Amino acid sequence: MEAAISLKEWLENHNITYSLRKDVVVIPEFGRCLIQEDFEHIFKLNKEGDVVFNAIENYSYLLADEIFYIVFPFGCRWYYIDIRKDQADLQFKILRYVGASPKFQHQCNYYPLGIHSGYELLNGSGLLKDWCAKTKFLGYKGLAVSDKNTMAASLDLQQSATDKDLRYCFGYALTVQIGNDKVGVKIYAATQQGFRNMLRIQKAIAVDNWETKEIDLITLLNLAGGNTLVFDKWSGHWLAENKNALQDFIDAFDGWVYFQVDVTEYRADRIDSALLQSQKAYFDSFYLGNMEYAMNIRPVLIQDVYYLDKEDWRTKIVLNKVDTGAAHDQSFYQYLKTIDELYDEFRKAFSDNFTDDDFYDMCEATADIIENASAAYDLSDNYAPKYDMTPQEQAKYGDTLTMFHSLIEDGFKRLVPEGQEEVYRKRVEYEKYVIESTDNVDYFLIQRDELNWAQENGILTGIGRGSAGGCLLLYLMGITFIDPLKYDLIFERFLLPERAGLEPDKVTVMAEDIQSSDYFELVLDDNKKLLLDKDAELVVIRNGEQLTVYADQLQEGDDIQFDNCDLLHTLPTKFLHEDNKHKA
Repeated sequence: MEAAISLKEWLENHNITYSLRKDVVVIPEFGRCLIQEDFEHIFKLNKEGDVVFNAIENYSYLLADEIFYIVFPFGCRWYYIDIRKDQADLQFKILRYVGASPKFQHQCNYYPLGIHSGYELLNGSGLLKDWCAKTKFLGYKGLAVSDKNTMAASLDLQQSATDKDLRYCFGYALTVQIGNDKVGVKIYAATQQGFRNMLRIQKAIAVDNWETKEIDLITLLNLAGGNTLVFDKWSGHWLAENKNALQDFIDAFDGWVYFQVDVTEYRADRIDSALLQSQKAYFDSFYLGNMEYAMNIRPVLIQDVYYLDKEDWRTKIVLNKVDTGAAHDQSFYQYLKTIDELYDEFRKAFSDNFTDDDFYDMCEATADIIENASAAYDLSDNYAPKYDMTPQEQAKYGDTLTMFHSLIEDGFKRLVPEGQEEVYRKRVEYEKYVIESTDNVDYFLIQRDELNWAQENGILTGIGRGSAGGCLLLYLMGITFIDPLKYDLIFERFLLPERAGLEPDKVTVMAEDIQSSDYFELVLDDNKKLLLDKDAELVVIRNGEQLTVYADQLQEGDDIQFDNCDLLHTLPTKFLHEDNKHKA
């Protein structure tokens, strides 16, 4: 294991403001920390036999001196613990992104838009909460994730950025097939329409063209609305050689497109050379000077970053080798940099023909992309996907609820042991009520469809997955292969009714239809009508009090407490029609 660097070097490498006082380091806006470097073991046993951190000082003495942290090296990193926490809750945290934000020489409106997160499997890395923490620490006001061929990070990005009060933008890196050429681009969702189009682009790549993982030009242009396009850093020669093809992009993407400027240094000279030649080809062909650019193709400073900090460079290599057996595009510098580091790289790569204003303009272009972006998930409701029935299923079952019930009954006939029908039926009806009341019918059908596709395509599947083994309906539908009653597995381990919002309470439950000539017509808030037998009992809230009343005793303003399963599946089929007006 590689030894940690000195604390002073670590703090400076991570831009942490500090002052050293013997064996204490003071970090403004964080606190006083005891430096503990020399100990044989990280842990020890206390008098009670519990494993605890092997501190060299008594916690009470440290707390009396307002020293709340201990910092220590482990492996190639420095960590800290908060001694105010209970020993059982102590966590080792990497000593980074803490204290006051550092001050930098260069001040400009820059947003990192090239983050490749751990959702870009076996290439990117890092948790979104950590990317956001570092973004905030470095003084940036927002960020965007541009993972290749996946939008999996988008919801996590929105939630993590919101927690840190940062702007965010959904990005997506992809390859476009243009004739015989393959051109890399990034798109950023500017509006909700753009976000929807980005989802369709994702489908075109991951589903319709899953073998090549590419999209054709026409499909991309048709889904351009509401999105911002950036040609990637390797596309400079293609842009210079295909100017006649660029107007279609400019028209589709609202008059402006961008070129990604990224002069990160690679470990291989051939990659460095290819990158610099690509950047040069763009500027030679489109840069007019004084921040003017031909054909409205503007440069934007977007560095592709795959790991959080400089010392994490091995992460990408390991991930790549797990994926393909070999690392690709290796670099020590694909981490999230400070604005001063970005300026220094720009100054080394660009000639004196380019001024600092050019650098600031390329930074400002990132602000133009993200500050005008409004795309976001609506988190005010549950938007679970709906199962899309095939024409054959539509003809056989009619609707998803009927299909759900039919598949369960088919499995019941095949799989329930003879003589135990009553026990299994009781469990089936209980589980059905919970699944239907929590609006999970389509989820079950989707899981069944995915499992069937995997098995039909030679993909191995397990007999169960975690707590799903406790659900009898999954077993009857062929999604799992464990009979939970045989092994005494409980359904609540899979889905606890109270956790799903089904608090035990008295509610109105709809019965089967009956023929009645003495019925009561109920007009709901949405002006839909429901016919109830006059003796039907309903639970209502009236003047803040819960009552049980007969249908003909209902008063205007009564809040009927319908069962959630009925709200989802029963009531929509019971509204008044001419052919059933005598049913209740």
